Amino acid sequence: MARVYIVGDRLTVTGLELAGLKNMQIADQETIVDRMRDVDEDMDVILVTQSLAREALKEIKELRREGKIVVEIPDREGGGEETISRIVRNVVGFDLAK
Repeated sequence: MARVYIVGDRLTVTGLELAGLKNMQIADQETIVDRMRDVDEDMDVILVTQSLAREALKEIKELRREGKIVVEIPDREGGGEETISRIVRNVVGFDLAK
C-alpha cells in the first residue's frame, strides 16, 4: 500500500486529521521548503496545498525526479473550482459556466 505524506496549512491539516489521516506536517510560506526536503524516503505520495506548492517548485520537481507522486490539493485560498471547471471542460468539450 502506498504511503501518503501531507503538507499544508494549519486549517487543511487539522481537517484531514479529523478525517483520520496520518503523516502530516503543518507548513507556511517560510517553512514549506524545509518540510518538502524532510519527506521520508518511504513515502510514495505527497499531497501539498496549492498555495504552498507555489513556494516549493524546485523541491517538488526533485521529489518527482525521485519517483514520488506529488499532488497539489486545493486549499482555502481557492483553486478547487478552477480544477473542477478544467476537468469538466476537458470531458464535455466546452465551458459550462459561460
